[in-house]
Amino acid sequence: MKLELVIVDDSHLWLSLAEKLAKNHPLVHSVLTFEDSYDAWVHIQIAKPQVVMSDIEMPGMNGLSFLEMFADRLPFISSSTKQEFEVVARELGCVDFVAQPFSKSELHHAIDSVYHKIYGKKVSA
Repeated sequence: MKLELVIVDDSHLWLSLAEKLAKNHPLVHSVLTFEDSYDAWVHIQIAKPQVVMSDIEMPGMNGLSFLEMFADRLPFISSSTKQEFEVVARELGCVDFVAQPFSKSELHHAIDSVYHKIYGKKVSA
């Protein structure tokens, strides 16, 4: 089984980088991106994707709001340029946190963590 990943980030730079790196992960089937948090919110409610990666700091609905609404129903990877958000994001239920700027290996590790949480299988490096 491969993952369907939704990425939400108001920064086109971080969004395009995360999309490119995630598409290269062998366990990712598809990636859908949103720069607008409200559009993402609607999509998540309707499509119920397997995994969401969300920036914390966004105008309108931020990544912490997403965690409060959806973390009990689907796994999240949170990201931010501010490392201090990690503790709060984990308390709200994110599976993993990647600090921006992130590397391919950091993002892939987060995807591996989510895969393990969903399927209960360790991913070999």
